[in-house]
Amino acid sequence: MFQIPLATSSTPIPQDKFWDAVLLYHNRPNLVNRKITAVSQALLCEVCFKPNLLERLNRPSLLYHLRRLSSVETITEEFLKSLLEPYDQTLKLTHTTMDQFKVVRNGQFISLRVLYPRARNHPKAMEIVLLDKERCKVTCLAVSDTEKHFIAPPYPYQIELAEHGILKINVGSFEDADTAQAEWLADKLFTKLLKWVDSDDCDNKRIVPSLSLVKADEYCLTYNRLKELYGTDLVKKWPIKSGTDPQKYVFEDIAIASYLICLWKEDRDVRFIDCGCGNGLLVYLLNQEGYEGYGVDVRRRPIWDIYPPTTKLEVGTIGPNSTFPDTSWILGNHSDELTPWIPVLALKSNSNFFVLPCCPYDFNGQKFIRRNTSVSAYADYLDYIEEVSEKCGFFTEIDKLRIPSTKRTCLVGRETTRKTTPNKQQILKEIIELVEQKTAENFVQRSDTEKVRNCTKLERSLIKEIVQICVVKLLQEERHVEKPDGTKWNQGTQVRISELIKEIPSNTLKQLKQECGGLQTLLKNHRYIFKVLNGIISLQKPCCIKETEKYKDKPCWFLKNHPDGCFYDSSDCGYRHE
Repeated sequence: MFQIPLATSSTPIPQDKFWDAVLLYHNRPNLVNRKITAVSQALLCEVCFKPNLLERLNRPSLLYHLRRLSSVETITEEFLKSLLEPYDQTLKLTHTTMDQFKVVRNGQFISLRVLYPRARNHPKAMEIVLLDKERCKVTCLAVSDTEKHFIAPPYPYQIELAEHGILKINVGSFEDADTAQAEWLADKLFTKLLKWVDSDDCDNKRIVPSLSLVKADEYCLTYNRLKELYGTDLVKKWPIKSGTDPQKYVFEDIAIASYLICLWKEDRDVRFIDCGCGNGLLVYLLNQEGYEGYGVDVRRRPIWDIYPPTTKLEVGTIGPNSTFPDTSWILGNHSDELTPWIPVLALKSNSNFFVLPCCPYDFNGQKFIRRNTSVSAYADYLDYIEEVSEKCGFFTEIDKLRIPSTKRTCLVGRETTRKTTPNKQQILKEIIELVEQKTAENFVQRSDTEKVRNCTKLERSLIKEIVQICVVKLLQEERHVEKPDGTKWNQGTQVRISELIKEIPSNTLKQLKQECGGLQTLLKNHRYIFKVLNGIISLQKPCCIKETEKYKDKPCWFLKNHPDGCFYDSSDCGYRHE
């Protein structure tokens, strides 16, 4: 059936690497298909049936059964039998797990799951996947209630490890091959599979499926409801009181709130505190949704003014000796210096916790010092927070959120039966010993005044040195333009910021790295000298008096510092010539 190859690899691929890459795509199709936001794995069965059974399955048959479904929970072995038995009365099914599937070398397996769309107005799809371990073939067919806005290829396709270890993606007809979906299979999916085969990403133990602790369908419904209910209004009000991007912060916290609501579905008595609540948006959303709790931060934010009085936000400090006996959940959403303390505070407060680590800090309020250089700094820090949680006696689970951030792995700690009164004292003793090793007595609380780190507070001599280094580099390669008086003026070349960084002495660069945005921020502060676009730096021409007169009382930098002087004469330059 699948005789039309869309893409073929040029080099052989090991069988274990093939299955690693294929399973990563199977479990997390959203890594390749941006139309999908989540997957709900409904059923995985080892199957014994007649050859070519799946080739006889068709979209109308699958669609008929899809429309009979009331929910994902109704996808059972009986449902799968009703789907397949018309083609094979001798069919045998054995329920299995993905862990069991990974270790077997032979057999055929059928996976049934639901794909959920990223866009609210797009329909979900049901997909049936045949995984043939012995022949190294994976066949996928998805159906949806409507062909409009379909989030997966609307026809079956096959990923195959063919003879001599060659990776192929095949379809069944030339009509299917001449579609936009076929281009996606060949250009996007095939390329991504090859990338995974050549990397260790598939084997990384830290990689976990996103939304693994909540039901994907419930999360999608909750997120879309909250986005529609609060998103537009918040995006409109956000810039009035905050200088941050509402598209990032608003929808990120809507996603986190949606996740917590799904996580707490079976918890009837949620009382939370958000430690280091920052802009307070997460607290606002949870309060609006009827959850009792409040947020605490060392300083008040102007954005708090847009929330109603029912949003409970407080100015205060949280330290090593804080306890919250009236809470059932302690939240640490990008809680920085408080992050390692969240499990400890939860232990002392007899509470569960949710923490989303971002910037790595240790117990003393200083930056976390890496312990394992064989993994990324972020993965090393996650391992550390997980160890702290387990030392505190929590059953610790790791999940990955769907938020517009590179730091989206969270840890969820729940109380265990070990935390009885006698055991708790022993656990507290052990964790206190760990904290003392980390010099917790020198804990540095975040200042209630935010330090300015936009390069404007650097020493003037340092700023002048960096600017001069960059100008010299740009002028090394001459590119002359004609001045209004007919003479030549060197505007220099374009240089990537990564190349400019190499020109700056290490001791100077060290100071610059302490600032937000580093060199790029400093150059943007000097926009009258430099043009910064997509990481590429070039020299500006001075502005002309016809463009603006508001700088006329400021001295012209180019007149004194550029080898060719100013591009304009004193009467035309937008700056003052002395």
